[in-house]
Amino acid sequence: MNTPATLYLWHGYSLFIGAVTDNGLHRHYALQLTLSTDNKFTITTETKDLQTRLYLSDIEELHSLDSEQSTVAVLLVEPDSAYGSTLKQKITIDFSEKIQDKCISLPFPHNEIEAADYVTQIGAFLGIENTRNNGQSDRITKVIDFLANNNGDSFSAKAMAELANLSESRFLHLFTEQMGLPFRRYIKWKRLLDAVNAASKGNSLTEAAHLAGFSDSAHLSRVFREMIGFTPSKILQDSRFVQVIICD
Repeated sequence: MNTPATLYLWHGYSLFIGAVTDNGLHRHYALQLTLSTDNKFTITTETKDLQTRLYLSDIEELHSLDSEQSTVAVLLVEPDSAYGSTLKQKITIDFSEKIQDKCISLPFPHNEIEAADYVTQIGAFLGIENTRNNGQSDRITKVIDFLANNNGDSFSAKAMAELANLSESRFLHLFTEQMGLPFRRYIKWKRLLDAVNAASKGNSLTEAAHLAGFSDSAHLSRVFREMIGFTPSKILQDSRFVQVIICD
């Protein structure tokens, strides 16, 4: 990469802006929407080689991406989220030329605010409405605040339900409804973001993994690859190539 790429991270999805050279056939538990505003990129799957400027990869789809030094946007979305469940319905749809033109004409973001707007606008072009309940209850806010101020703990649904003074089943339903992401998947993303934050402060990957509640760096690497599509060593250990921004 000639210029640093940027990886924006939220609970439930990530957005990578930069060039991607052939990263080898791989799969991950995330929907992947890849876009280019200028040159076509190459997507390789088990059945085809495709040059395009917009491609939606299904979860666990074996694929590789090569943008040949051109900048692309790679949006990785948790399939169990409200955004992801709606996006997954688009897998079998051939996007109209009008929709494709809207998506690929949208300028790439340059900061956290623009990145959030970019994801929202892409979703709107694809027919995905606001997927998070704007009216967050005090009980869920209390849990989110607790999670934000504590790292590495077990964070069981039972304990968080007690904190919210709700039954476990009611808590899990309300959390998903208001946060747009199931509680257990939210915790997985929280740990990943905590590890990224710890690594950005100079901790080794092993130290970052332990601080975030992973058993070891190998566990962190597996989850990172599953959810982000890259290994943490490639993303976190050299800020000359990738700038990581935590947005939640």
